[in-house]
Amino acid sequence: MQIAVDGRYDRRPRRKEIKRAFAEGATIYMPQIHQVLPRVARLIAQLRATLFGPGREECSFLFLVNGKDRQGLGLHHDGDVDSVWLQLEGRRTVTTGPPVTRGTPQDLDERMIGRGWATRDLPPGSLFYLPPRTPHRVVCRGRSLALSLTWKAGAAPPTGARAAQALTSWEVTSGRAKPMPRRSAEKVWTQVPVCAGPVDRRRRDFPLWLPGGVVRLPARSHALARRLSTMPALRRSNLDLAAQPLLEAGVLGSRDLPLRIVPARPESLDGWRFA
Repeated sequence: MQIAVDGRYDRRPRRKEIKRAFAEGATIYMPQIHQVLPRVARLIAQLRATLFGPGREECSFLFLVNGKDRQGLGLHHDGDVDSVWLQLEGRRTVTTGPPVTRGTPQDLDERMIGRGWATRDLPPGSLFYLPPRTPHRVVCRGRSLALSLTWKAGAAPPTGARAAQALTSWEVTSGRAKPMPRRSAEKVWTQVPVCAGPVDRRRRDFPLWLPGGVVRLPARSHALARRLSTMPALRRSNLDLAAQPLLEAGVLGSRDLPLRIVPARPESLDGWRFA
């Protein structure tokens, strides 16, 4: 966990400092939270597959605020990143302005707020898109729990096998699921992001990229595999024999992803990169 209040940061707070910061209404945030929250990692994979594409640096942050009308980060912009915010509980008030030019310092003077700016409330369930270099200020007047997911603009996107590998990136850490989801007799869930390559008509199979590797599956499973890039849940009653190789490969399973993972090696998590 890290703390921000009035533009000041504590990157390595102790437990008592976190408790005091929460009581005082500071912004508490956890970088790369998707590594221990598989369903957040699934949302990242879904947005990657449908909107942002492969090969971009992806980050996640969970923000927890016991709102007392205090700013955490102040007026700032996040640089050349596309951001998606999901308001989980409570609400936030966000003020945004026109994008600034590339190279503008990230911390901004609040006197620039004026014509062309907008202020809006984000109630629970809000999904909010913030374009690159958009100046913004966030104030919480009550308790708030929110996610921020970012995609950094980079060089030309990868192609071919490199694109398939990037589309199936999955950074969830190893550890113990808590709680373990119940098995379902009616539904199956996509367990990891996948990318189906073209069918080899001579061999009657196709490559399926998974996190960390590639397998070959029979051609009859190709149409179904192509639907799994967004990690959907499927009803068993709608499946046929084409699903069997995907079930055997562990791509489809009878349990939803866990709510959270207790990491086997906490020191392996990437939150330190933001310290």
